[in-house]
Amino acid sequence: MISEEATLHALVVRLRREYRQRTGFFERYALPEYEALGSLDLSPRERALFVTFSVVPFHTHPSGKPKQETGRNGLWQVCATLQRQHSWAFAPETVVDRGTDRLERLLDRLEVMDEYDAQWWYACAETFHESFDGDPRVLFARNDYVAPHVARDSRRYALPGIGDVVTTPTWLRLFHDQVDELAGIRWLPMAVDYRTFQVTTALGDLELSFAEREHRRLVGDFWTVFCRKHGFAPMDVEKPLRLLGLHWDRAGNAYVADLLAELRGG
Repeated sequence: MISEEATLHALVVRLRREYRQRTGFFERYALPEYEALGSLDLSPRERALFVTFSVVPFHTHPSGKPKQETGRNGLWQVCATLQRQHSWAFAPETVVDRGTDRLERLLDRLEVMDEYDAQWWYACAETFHESFDGDPRVLFARNDYVAPHVARDSRRYALPGIGDVVTTPTWLRLFHDQVDELAGIRWLPMAVDYRTFQVTTALGDLELSFAEREHRRLVGDFWTVFCRKHGFAPMDVEKPLRLLGLHWDRAGNAYVADLLAELRGG
């Protein structure tokens, strides 16, 4: 699709603007994590907990296939339903009090969850209960709400499913957008999940595999350098790319192709 940096820059500028203004493709589609949060009426603490625990299962299935994210059976709406029907699962003190077996019985019956999710969810609950008074905001406050500091400090604790190169930036993006503003958010690396990776390889006509750690690192490094060079916050580039990836075959691919034809004067 694209071989010139100037064309990619023009495309990213256009995507960021249309995403922000909710025009074109972005008038019809929204990121499922924000749709799920918009459907819930939560207190600030509950919102911080929902954002935190919902990213724990936000990883590629052990089979190597991406988890379903859109629709009522997608990860984010499943988590929203879990919040409405079993809010105790998002309360660290209650999760710890009821124990791992109760949590496993609850999560294991959900198709979108895998064999790691209940274990990781419980470990995170235990950490927040014991180290942060059951409130993720305590961790953020201890780091003066500075995103890179929170990211670094969080890796000192047992927070499986949160502390990696994809979920940490995603977690902090959601916290920044939905809970409390964070300083230094633009210095976080881009969260290169399966969808963003696939869009990137399509844009560059690249023969790369998401299963290869080195390929994922290459894509992440590319966007870090590109965003710094052009003054973009990676988070603001990731959101439209990720949304395009979620609907790539249905509409995203054609939309990008039309934009490129327009930008090239076709």
